[in-house]
Amino acid sequence: MDSQSLNDKSWNAKSLLLSILSLLSVFFIILTLQVSWNSSQEQTKLDLLQTDLILQATQSVNQEQDHFAGDFLQSLISDGDPQDIYIQSLRSYQEVLQANKAALERLSQDMSGADSQSIPKQLQKKQDAISEISMRAGLLQIQTGDIQGAIATWSNVKQVEGESMTSYGLTSQILQGLWSDPTILFPNAETQIRNTLDGWYRQVALTKLYQAQQRNAELSNLSQQAQITVDKAIKRLVIVNSIPLIGGSIGVVLWLGLIVQWIFFRKSSPFYTKLDSQLESETSQTSNQINWQVPWGLETIWEVMVLWFSAFCLITQLVLPLIFELLGIESRVSEDFTLQALLVLIPYTVSVIPMLPILRFSLASYRPLPEGWFRFKLTSPHWLIWGIGGYFAAVPMVLIVSVISQKFLQGQGGGNPLLPILTESQNILPKFLLWSTLAIAAPFFEEYLFRGFLLPSLTKFLPVWGAIAASGFLFALAHLNIADIIPLSVLGIVMGFVYWRSKNLLSSMLLHCLWNSGSFLALIALGGK
Repeated sequence: MDSQSLNDKSWNAKSLLLSILSLLSVFFIILTLQVSWNSSQEQTKLDLLQTDLILQATQSVNQEQDHFAGDFLQSLISDGDPQDIYIQSLRSYQEVLQANKAALERLSQDMSGADSQSIPKQLQKKQDAISEISMRAGLLQIQTGDIQGAIATWSNVKQVEGESMTSYGLTSQILQGLWSDPTILFPNAETQIRNTLDGWYRQVALTKLYQAQQRNAELSNLSQQAQITVDKAIKRLVIVNSIPLIGGSIGVVLWLGLIVQWIFFRKSSPFYTKLDSQLESETSQTSNQINWQVPWGLETIWEVMVLWFSAFCLITQLVLPLIFELLGIESRVSEDFTLQALLVLIPYTVSVIPMLPILRFSLASYRPLPEGWFRFKLTSPHWLIWGIGGYFAAVPMVLIVSVISQKFLQGQGGGNPLLPILTESQNILPKFLLWSTLAIAAPFFEEYLFRGFLLPSLTKFLPVWGAIAASGFLFALAHLNIADIIPLSVLGIVMGFVYWRSKNLLSSMLLHCLWNSGSFLALIALGGK
């Protein structure tokens, strides 16, 4: 009796602790999602990077000897007229500009009632983004023939920045002078343009400057340099667009095949679950391959997930930031991409490793586990087929819901904090470190938890499809970013289905690795200097 009473008290204390941690976790998730809502989607930045790359390659469109470049670039815009590249590019910049202005207004409103010291930094960062976008948008207005509009855009940058003029404001002043009538030349104009602008924008600005200064030799050199960059820009565009295009095309063909199989050969379809009792008895081996035996209850699932997420938050939000601050790392991180990459790899690995001892502790009383749990079966080649096939099946689905999500969120929802390292760093080491995080660490730890433990556990209380959907949503929610919830939920559902049918964690890990590696390669090509 005393032993039973002691066990009850122990369970009550553990339930109270888990309840408190659950409330804190929910509060943290809501707060983090709110912060991400006030941030611009990284997808809009990616769209602008691709726009800039197209503009950089447009210099070859009007050359008769390069028909492929012209056809390829025209395939990326809605009309065959190359002039539409400038019109659509300007429209893209104006849309992103409006989204940033709306976000700046929301931050300004939040500042009055907020105690966060990070708000002023966010305001300055957002204002810098607006100035940079406006500066580039003015050059696009020039190409569409709206010179007065461009001058007004650059003038507005100077007025908004006032006395605390940034490099974007100074460059806007220089550009305004170049296209004024009469032309106004500022000292150090060339240096300022080279430091602030790149790609097509630098080419246009320097061409105007050299024409105003009558520097014909520099104009000739600039034209030769432009021809060199055209081929590189087109190759990068091919890589960026071939990944979704080829993957999406193969995925559509795969889905068509699966639909035909479901209609005409249903019993051999991977979607056929054999719920009929007669079929189950006749094919008991297949039935056993579909279902897991789950010896624990909801309290164990609750315990594992809450303890892991609490440890994750504690490590990433308190322990590691405190250590980094004591070591003085934070002050150097903004200029060192290798250090930034290490501060992604190390915190991620350290924060997810506690999952392994938590699982071991929580499931200790149920060992040995029933057959099929946390299975890694390298010798069977079927995991390769499921992983690769699942990747191609996921591409068109995730692309479609990503477009819908972007339209719904209207440029808000935050994004991937790794983007600056991938698109701006010219060093291979930080990129390799990030790839190690995205393609090795993340697939292993996330699949082990969400597909290896959570998905099978939920099948005790939910139909299989419900368990797959729930685990996919929680997988997306754990990324703490509004813009990613819908696309990652779909990706998580596909990975869950692949693991359910293959019963091999290597298959969903391979899918996860391929997805992250494809996104990684596209970002490298999109932003590579």
